[in-house]
Amino acid sequence: MSKHLELQVDEGDVGERIDRFVASRLRSLSRTFVAELVAKGLVAIDGEPVRRVAQRLLRAGHVSVTIEPAAAEAPREVRILHVDDAIVAIDKPSGLPVSARLKLAGEDALRATRRALEARGLDASFLGNPHRLDKDTSGVLVIARTREAARALSESFARGETRKRYVAWLEGVPAPRSGVVTARIHAPGDGAARLDEALGQEARTRYRVLAVKDGRALVALAPYTGRTHQIRLHMKHLGTPVAGDAVHGLGGGALMLHARKLVLPHPATRRRTALVAPPPFALR
Repeated sequence: MSKHLELQVDEGDVGERIDRFVASRLRSLSRTFVAELVAKGLVAIDGEPVRRVAQRLLRAGHVSVTIEPAAAEAPREVRILHVDDAIVAIDKPSGLPVSARLKLAGEDALRATRRALEARGLDASFLGNPHRLDKDTSGVLVIARTREAARALSESFARGETRKRYVAWLEGVPAPRSGVVTARIHAPGDGAARLDEALGQEARTRYRVLAVKDGRALVALAPYTGRTHQIRLHMKHLGTPVAGDAVHGLGGGALMLHARKLVLPHPATRRRTALVAPPPFALR
């Protein structure tokens, strides 16, 4: 069944773009997804369908949003990299969201992981995701199998006890070929993360060129912080966006960004645990 939502427009909201307004009220929806709803005629202001995603609210009233159930999708398979009583780590494929919006957007990594565990005869009654990957980023994703593990992992990520390592192909070759990017990132929660030295939070990414081929650079990346779209924004800041980045780069093809390695203290034993997934693209 479709889900119908009514949002109150107050005087303070007058002048706001419709996509920003909806995304700020429904935090599980990105502005990109709101734009898709507008294109389908599923967003209305006081009963009148919104025609343009940049349309602004002109008066107090109501905005209605209809979320349709996703069309039936073929189940996606995920490869289990590690599983024990506390956690399961998977190799998330590009194009698969960690969790579907409002539980109506179809297949996601949590559903796929649940099926993979059940196929092994393992309990999948609780699955919690203490960290996330962008839908189009592939690679290591750790999922908690107990509430205690979820709390412990969340604390480890918050305290900076984890190490993340990525690889990516860039459009162009950054200069210098190694360094640390410190441009601040502002992520207001409406899907519009951007570089902003005044409003942004501290963000640091170390990069190093591993190879160059046909005008593109393969880089190793180590984000010291975990801001929204951090690697993608920082590589764009260098003038060499991640290949396939339709939001911050040139687009075209799959996003060539892969979470290759995650090292963390195991939530049950506190032992350093390394989880590794080989990239889905060539490294030379």
